[in-house]
Amino acid sequence: MLNRSRLFERIDEATQNGNSPSTGVLLLRVDRFHELCGFLGYEIGDALCDEVRERLCGALRESDWLVPVGDCDVAVVLSGLISPNHAALAAQRLLREFELPFESDGRSIKLQAHVGYSVFPLHGQRPEDLCRGAERALAIARSSGIDWAMADESEDEAALYQDLRHALMENLLHVHFQPVIELKQGRLVGVEALARWDCPRRGSIRPDRFITLAEQTGLAGELTRWSVNAALREHARLRALDPDLRCSINLSSKAFPQAGLVEQILDAVALWDTPPASVVLEVTETAMMENPELSARVLQRLDHAGLRIAIDDFGKGYSSLSYLKHFPVRELKIDQSFVRDAGSDPRSARLVSSMVELAHHLGMEAVAEGIEAEGSATLLREMGCDRAQGYHLGRPMPTESLLDLLRKTA
Repeated sequence: MLNRSRLFERIDEATQNGNSPSTGVLLLRVDRFHELCGFLGYEIGDALCDEVRERLCGALRESDWLVPVGDCDVAVVLSGLISPNHAALAAQRLLREFELPFESDGRSIKLQAHVGYSVFPLHGQRPEDLCRGAERALAIARSSGIDWAMADESEDEAALYQDLRHALMENLLHVHFQPVIELKQGRLVGVEALARWDCPRRGSIRPDRFITLAEQTGLAGELTRWSVNAALREHARLRALDPDLRCSINLSSKAFPQAGLVEQILDAVALWDTPPASVVLEVTETAMMENPELSARVLQRLDHAGLRIAIDDFGKGYSSLSYLKHFPVRELKIDQSFVRDAGSDPRSARLVSSMVELAHHLGMEAVAEGIEAEGSATLLREMGCDRAQGYHLGRPMPTESLLDLLRKTA
């Protein structure tokens, strides 16, 4: 983190002020700023970053401190807070500055940002602890699609990390499968593998929590290895009843730099005697564009081996479609936020229809996520969408339940 020592000094000064009831540490990140600089040029990007900081400073109190910590990331030290709710109000106040476009070099540019924050002493005593809490909260906000998030005061992340590491080593996680339905005939054609963790000491841990933790702590490679092997092991049992059933597995972008990732996936495919064409590897747009060259190399090798590549949450992430020329994508999974509103919002419906047509024009299959009512399924079917999944069509379930379903429909 740039300006780390300066930031820590500011936090120390605020927390040691006896007249200050509480202190907040807020981290704000502008989404996809690096990609934007690549399109517009870094001089324009620098000017844009200056305008962002100027606007944010105008939205703060005189007693607050703004510290640049990245290309277009800022930390804000909020002193004199009466309650954690005041930090939430500050986060919302800063995010409102992004409702209007920014002006740079005669261009009107719309930016989006996310915020994570922590509060002294609720989330920690030391500057390091408060910054880690704010970083975790920012990661949760970005991965969950919400504007801002607060650090969880009940978290013991170090202990949770050890529990997750132990669970991966001892194979204590398990897989659930969500059905994927072919819309024209209404038949089961695939499943999406979803990791689940029931910790003996903590109970059920939300997937977004332990997956985010794995990505933040270097366990993404271990989690990916476990996910691929566990999914294909259970998929082998399902294929005994339906040999044509596809299995979709989510790949974290944090696993891409791991040495031997492609070999590990192909070894698992061979180990469980899985036809490569029945394996669908799902990657989000944003994940692919974190390191486009590396992502392209990894995905092209997997595609050449016969595995299918799908873009997950299509429409939610990267704003340019140029990447579709460079990645061997065979499926577009339309994000549920568009699908959910398609029945009531004509503009959302037109967007979904356009996404289906785009997929077909590019020789890809269109898959809709988040089908929660029969009306949505009917609408997507009329649009020509190939496949769909969602609670209306089938909730995530353990392997045994899915085996029972396959036996009944055989």
